[in-house]
Amino acid sequence: MLYSKGEKTMTTIEKKRQQVDSEIEEARNDIRTDKLDISYGEIANLYENRELIIRPEYQRFFRWTATQKTRFIESILLGFPTPAIFVAEDDKGVWELVDGLQRISTVLEFMGKLSDENGDILPASRLIRSGHNPQLPSAVEMTFSELSLQARLSIKRAGCRVEVIKSGSKPNMKYEVFERLNTGGSVLTPQEVRNCIFRATNPDFVAWIESLAKFPAFLDNLCLSEFQQSTMFDQGLILRYFTIKNAVEEFEHDVEPFITDFVRQILEEKRPFKKNMEEPLFKNTFQCIGNAMGEDAWRHYRSGKHSGPLSVYVFETVSTGVAHNIKHISSLSKRKLKNRIIEFKQQDKFINNTGAGANIKSKLLSRIQFAREFFTS
Repeated sequence: MLYSKGEKTMTTIEKKRQQVDSEIEEARNDIRTDKLDISYGEIANLYENRELIIRPEYQRFFRWTATQKTRFIESILLGFPTPAIFVAEDDKGVWELVDGLQRISTVLEFMGKLSDENGDILPASRLIRSGHNPQLPSAVEMTFSELSLQARLSIKRAGCRVEVIKSGSKPNMKYEVFERLNTGGSVLTPQEVRNCIFRATNPDFVAWIESLAKFPAFLDNLCLSEFQQSTMFDQGLILRYFTIKNAVEEFEHDVEPFITDFVRQILEEKRPFKKNMEEPLFKNTFQCIGNAMGEDAWRHYRSGKHSGPLSVYVFETVSTGVAHNIKHISSLSKRKLKNRIIEFKQQDKFINNTGAGANIKSKLLSRIQFAREFFTS
């Protein structure tokens, strides 16, 4: 039977549509959901009865400012609608908070019911002056218990939409939901999202990364900002090192999801990764670089001197290039290695593959491959 070009194209498109529909149906079978509207008072009761759990690895990211907290409480008092929260239901019916940490923690803290990571009740928060023209100026410095009964009940009875990931959904679905809700324009950095996901699935691996982050030759030469220190930037660098060192040839686009997928494959035992071999190589690599360069290790070299903050491009190329050639590098004196690293930072093949668009596939692969070759001699 003969088909015209247009008919062939339509047949191909129709097959692709059917395939997409099949994939959607299969993926939807992985998650079961429900929707409920309950009050913040009911949420507080669930939390007190341990029927709503906030895991410690999520709790540490409760860092709204006093102004943000006040504005949210004001929103509830003024009757503004609030976004939905997401919870995951276990086989006993207990809920675990997946998304909505800042909002729920703010209400619980204001009510004087929020516990810290050790289970101790935190002091109840107070409302502050939240702007030049606050809508509730008389409420400044008041706690929940100091509000009128009417105001307290308006908070307790305010509604909150709860999206429930039901028991029977695909294992680890709650972590996929958390990742999707907290990446791209999120308040959490990619490494903080990874930490939450992977700590819950494999705390030993996360603890291992944390221990590497404390290795003096690595830690002492990062010169991180206060924000970077508070958002696990150091641990993100370690995972970046392992990912690029071991799997850069697989990179397509977007470094952060690439790192997340690399670690996920390790934890799901879909990728070989021997910690007993990786750890000594990691320590040897950063000891050699640290001894030679000190705090200049990860800074650019321009106009005859090191300048600027840590550059991830310098970090990933120098660290993986040295690791790839560690036997040779270990034989060099500190002075020779320092001169070699400074020379590398001035090479056009490195410089031209950084800057704007540096994480497109061609540039990333080019600079990593160049580093591997450069440090062979």
